[in-house]
Amino acid sequence: MDVLRVGHGRECITPPLGIKMAGYGARTEGAADVHDDLFLNAVVLESQDDKVALLTYDLCGLNAEMVAEIKSAIREDIGLEPEQILLNWSHTHAGPSLGRKEPDETQKGYRSDLTRKSVRVLGAALEDTAPATLSAGVAPVDIGCNRRERFEDGRVWLGVNPEGPALHEMTVWLFARQDKPDVILFSTAMHGTTLGGKNLRLSAEWMGSAVRNLESERADVRAIFLQGCGGDQNPYASVIDNVRGTFEEIEQHGRDAADAVRQALQQMRQLDPLPLRSVARTAELPPKEEDGEPQQLPLHGIRLGQAMLMGIGCEAFVEYALFGREISPAEETLVLGYSDGGAGYLPTADAYEEGGYEVKTTRVAPEAEEIAKEAMRKVFDELAR
Repeated sequence: MDVLRVGHGRECITPPLGIKMAGYGARTEGAADVHDDLFLNAVVLESQDDKVALLTYDLCGLNAEMVAEIKSAIREDIGLEPEQILLNWSHTHAGPSLGRKEPDETQKGYRSDLTRKSVRVLGAALEDTAPATLSAGVAPVDIGCNRRERFEDGRVWLGVNPEGPALHEMTVWLFARQDKPDVILFSTAMHGTTLGGKNLRLSAEWMGSAVRNLESERADVRAIFLQGCGGDQNPYASVIDNVRGTFEEIEQHGRDAADAVRQALQQMRQLDPLPLRSVARTAELPPKEEDGEPQQLPLHGIRLGQAMLMGIGCEAFVEYALFGREISPAEETLVLGYSDGGAGYLPTADAYEEGGYEVKTTRVAPEAEEIAKEAMRKVFDELAR
């Protein structure tokens, strides 16, 4: 009888001090200190017929070039095809910049190290596999809200919009493993921007705090955060003397997120985890500018029996998560952004009339929403077949 086997591996990926930091263009100084370490996790899912790997990074982002480099190294050393590998990053804005155009020597060295560790941690996960069951649950969580605020002058910009679309919910998947620590995947849609651009201390942000909180309480679990569609969602943060957020607020968000995971774990529903299937596709999105280049949007779907996961390669607005949950044929669905590449911001078509930071910086046209949603629908259909 076929069973699902699950393995886990973890490596520290804290970069050297002085490396440029990501997330805020105005921040030109390098990292001055480490508040808490950054980590890379690998989760292997395998059955008799298929094998899928999830790699999660405490990073702001990986561009398409880096994703291809990592997947190519994994294929060469381990044998998994790129379509069997899903990369997701937490989108912490207190992490290193990898150098999108012309990386300096520190960034080049860190990128090479990151690729080596990706291969190594996946190898460790493959050696760690054990039979596992799958359960899923959800619980409310409130650590932030929609950030597209309309100000008195009528413009929409980064702020606080409690009435805007949001997903105040923590989704939790539990893999209870035989004779090994259980693996917990937890996800919500929320930027890692508690701290502002003046921060020069490396940190996994509230997501890393939640992991530490969960694992400090239970030594028999491995907690892994997956970032959702948080393109228009920011965590709550105070602004004092023009400085946004504190590490105390990060720890509070982490405790609140961990409490939501614990609540979900108290009301889990066991699911049939087989068959295991993986579908990777790419949709071409039209450029916003007439002379712009079309943007490639990676979509990666994974089916675990009665559950489905969808990874979208962009900073998707939360509406895409709500849409994915609505159309999914699965009993339990998890929709991620920040996966397998970077097409930049993916707003909804309505947002273009409102304007705002995401609309100003996106590289895709309003028609991208319809194309992306149709591509999501097709991936879900393929998984169901």
